[in-house]
Amino acid sequence: MNNDLSSYFEDPEFKEALEKYEGMVKNHTPAYFDADELTDIAEYYASKGRQIEAEAAIDFALQLHPNDTDALIFRARSLAMKGRLDEAYMVMDLIEDRSDREVRFLKADLLMEEKRMEEADHVFEELAAYEEGKLETLIDIILAYIDANQEALAKKWIKHVGETYDLASLSQKNQKFRDLLCDFYITFNNPEAAIPLLQAILDCYPYSINHWNSLGKCYLSTNDYEEAHEAIDFALAIDDSNAEALTLKAFCYQQSGELQKSCDYYLRLAEQQENKTRAYLALAKTYFEMQDYTSSIYYIEALLDNKDALSKYELSELYGDIALCHAALKHIGVGQASIRRSLELNENDPDTLIVAGRFFLMEAKACNDETAKAENQAKGELYFRQALNLIMEDERLDYLFTIGAACFDTQNFKLAAQYYEQINREFPDNAPATYFFLAYCYFYLEEAISCMHYIAKMKHELPDAYSNLGTSDSILSDTRFNELMRNLKDSVNNGKVDLDNFL
Repeated sequence: MNNDLSSYFEDPEFKEALEKYEGMVKNHTPAYFDADELTDIAEYYASKGRQIEAEAAIDFALQLHPNDTDALIFRARSLAMKGRLDEAYMVMDLIEDRSDREVRFLKADLLMEEKRMEEADHVFEELAAYEEGKLETLIDIILAYIDANQEALAKKWIKHVGETYDLASLSQKNQKFRDLLCDFYITFNNPEAAIPLLQAILDCYPYSINHWNSLGKCYLSTNDYEEAHEAIDFALAIDDSNAEALTLKAFCYQQSGELQKSCDYYLRLAEQQENKTRAYLALAKTYFEMQDYTSSIYYIEALLDNKDALSKYELSELYGDIALCHAALKHIGVGQASIRRSLELNENDPDTLIVAGRFFLMEAKACNDETAKAENQAKGELYFRQALNLIMEDERLDYLFTIGAACFDTQNFKLAAQYYEQINREFPDNAPATYFFLAYCYFYLEEAISCMHYIAKMKHELPDAYSNLGTSDSILSDTRFNELMRNLKDSVNNGKVDLDNFL
């Protein structure tokens, strides 16, 4: 809920400077700008996701003012965001005034990026002492730790504030500190603590869009979609083009399974923004989830037409998604170039490898040629094995379930059963989560005894899941399977079948 620069960007003086700068760029005419003007223009472009233009503005700022502290800080932060920390440190070393407050924050941020938390905290301790424990400085230090997802250190500094100031009074009377507490609770998954604070703030400031959005986020975190919708609707009533509110509204519908309504709001978001990347990413994913693969391909291709706006990971994911879309539409072979590109960009990422495995299983299922079918099947299995070789031991269970689901979803029931059985062997405490899927797999593999074994285990260990078999609450709406389950349960109830014999 940190205040952004959006209100400043509406200032006539800033708008005049921006118009002058954009006229200079468009007409290739020289013009002079103060360093602050160019840094603000770079911040504006960055806030709009127009990173290339932001970098160009800072390049120009450093041409005119090579020693300007704010411009150098912007450049160093941009490099750090790209993971180029060595270059970020080199830029920071060019700054003459090392005692500048923002330079100290930059140094601490770079140290946190390297996970050198003790050194970063020492920088903050020196800064707090230098500024004699000013509340604003302490708040900014805590916010830096919140942004870095460092809960313990954020708590430490909140406690430090309490040693000098009255926390109860601050949380009631100091708006910046109340906002900080809300950020802290939201970031560290305690929305219940943030909600009453936000409600108190909104009693005083009922037209604060940021706070209505934050309240909506809290209700989303607690899965209270009705209250979330109401809070976000208040934000949209104040400004129906607010990007964060539109995003939250779309996400709220997505979480509650109303995917078409979610798309409607993402489309509204795209209409409002110059940079449509985030909205198009969400639309591509949501249409994919709806199995509207043609629409998903449309938005993925639109994104790939502007690759510079995307990270390497996002590009890899999009190439994987478009490959899966083509495979789902049975466009045999069309997605192979895309899956290769995905792997080239992110070859050592287990999630990328699993997407590749899923793709080749889908290709195998659609192939009529037996040789091609076997080759694709082998490739899919190979990528799954490679993914499992790259993960940490504590991730193994989740990845086995993910691979099992990929096999199950592509109706490769033999391979799915192998992975679910592997879960049973390696993680017996989690075995019950596989029983339904194993029963279903063995049903279609026509292995009746194994199928009955897992149905018996469901009846014995998961009575609620067993009672749902064959009903409208069944996990899958498979007519053939559900009819068998209803008939089987009738036979069990009538004493014709004793499932205990199959345990």
